[in-house]
Amino acid sequence: MSFLNYISKLLIIFLFIFSQCLLSQNNSSVKPKLVVGIVVDQMRNDYIYRYWNRFGEGGFKRLINDGFYFKNAHYNYIPTYTGPGHSSIYTGATPRTHAIIANDWHIKSTTISNYCVSDTGVKSIGCTNKNGKMSPKNQLSSTIGDELKISTNQMGKVFSIAIKDRSAILPAGHAANGAFWFDEITGNFISSSWYIKELPSWVNAFNNKNFPKVYLTKGWQTLYPISSYSNSLADNNNYEASPVKKEAITFPYNYKDFIEKNDFSIIKSNPYGNTITKDLAISCLINESLGKDNIPDLLCISFSSPDYIGHYYGPRSIEAEDIYLRLDKDIEDLLNTLDEQVGKNNYTIFLTADHGGADVPNHLIDYKIPAGYIKEKYLVTEIKKFLQRSFGDSSLFENNSNEQIFLDARKINQLNLKTAEVESKLADFLITINGISEAFTSSTLKTQCFYKNDYPTLLQNGYNHKLSGNVCYIYNPAWMDYSEKGTTHGAGYNYDTHVPIIFYGNGIKKGNYFQYVSITQIAPTICELLQINQTNGCISDPLNEFFISK
Repeated sequence: MSFLNYISKLLIIFLFIFSQCLLSQNNSSVKPKLVVGIVVDQMRNDYIYRYWNRFGEGGFKRLINDGFYFKNAHYNYIPTYTGPGHSSIYTGATPRTHAIIANDWHIKSTTISNYCVSDTGVKSIGCTNKNGKMSPKNQLSSTIGDELKISTNQMGKVFSIAIKDRSAILPAGHAANGAFWFDEITGNFISSSWYIKELPSWVNAFNNKNFPKVYLTKGWQTLYPISSYSNSLADNNNYEASPVKKEAITFPYNYKDFIEKNDFSIIKSNPYGNTITKDLAISCLINESLGKDNIPDLLCISFSSPDYIGHYYGPRSIEAEDIYLRLDKDIEDLLNTLDEQVGKNNYTIFLTADHGGADVPNHLIDYKIPAGYIKEKYLVTEIKKFLQRSFGDSSLFENNSNEQIFLDARKINQLNLKTAEVESKLADFLITINGISEAFTSSTLKTQCFYKNDYPTLLQNGYNHKLSGNVCYIYNPAWMDYSEKGTTHGAGYNYDTHVPIIFYGNGIKKGNYFQYVSITQIAPTICELLQINQTNGCISDPLNEFFISK
């Protein structure tokens, strides 16, 4: 072989390798054919650490080891509830802008409470009861899915699935092809006429298989020997309650009585609620041919059951540990199906939570850690007494909800009082009550500026000038208005704001990040990845530096 021939062959080999590298790089920067958003209801970030050694290799570990994990991600507003959480994830806005200020809220100058997705102007699809009379009309900002529909002239498909109606509807947004949620009366997944005129045939086929009964027949036993659950408190401890009165709070759980009564509501409060959600999501993926062409699609999945488990059993129960070990397997099944149906390099996933959850105060008290309970009935009584003493009329009080006090504007005018003065004196009074740390008037929240991510700033981000109350207050850390067993969420403290954010798949680097990021950065990140317009109420920067370079 001549020297020139040798050099020519080397050059050809080099050019081939170089072209393959360029091709690989170009492929990595192609828009994903499918984005899958996964929200785990009430998933604290520390669950990743606590259960890590018990997870398999194909679920949470696959997402984290092969994706990008933001370890210090937080909600940047108060209150941290399910409705606002799902809305903020998909709109990139906070309740101040998207107007989902809570799961339900008081309507000023009335005795009416408004549920975040209720809509009497639509019809139930898939059932004859009112559980389908829901829509996203109260959500005032566009979602990722809305922008995808606009940018693709409606050719991109958007679907959303959850046990909870609000967890399906708010992520789906306004222009989605469909949103489906569980109706505990019929045991079926249903929808609303906002989205569709009738259930798709694949949803009907799914409902006809009666998966709730199939799963509940198995009962609930721990996935592994119960003695191995060393990350949790003992079974039937003093800090957990049952979702059903008179039911024993110990494994195994038997659902025979529910099945005989055709009552499938209990599936929300065990791991099978996650599994049927995953099953329907896979059915949607296959039957709607998501990710099968070059026009991006969006599939929103919310796993609601961990929230019910946390509320009843608490975050350190065996029930909580077991549901995450089982969810790990559900996620692995979902990932394997995505690999088969869409292709490993063709989809992008983000996983996060809609809020965290507090430790049970009585558990903390037993460890001599400051914590406590405050009852709304007591608080309202004290507020009325104060208003009577200070202004001669307790009826100035209108409502107390979501740690916000509403005053009767008409009564204030009738008494020739100044709203700002009543608010200010009430705020000063509230902080004298044991368990309340701070209180802020509406005028303060409307006009003042505070340090970034301080609690008044979180209140401001969650405060909507039209919908919110006259005075907002904050409990001390680990204090709550709740029963003395089980737990809740809603505060601006780390246990409620700190959640995982994980990106995985097409266009995403591998790694992790320890600096602060906010939940509202997810939406603009996905929009930039899809190369579509950012959501119209978005307030945050995308996390572009964590993409694979184009």
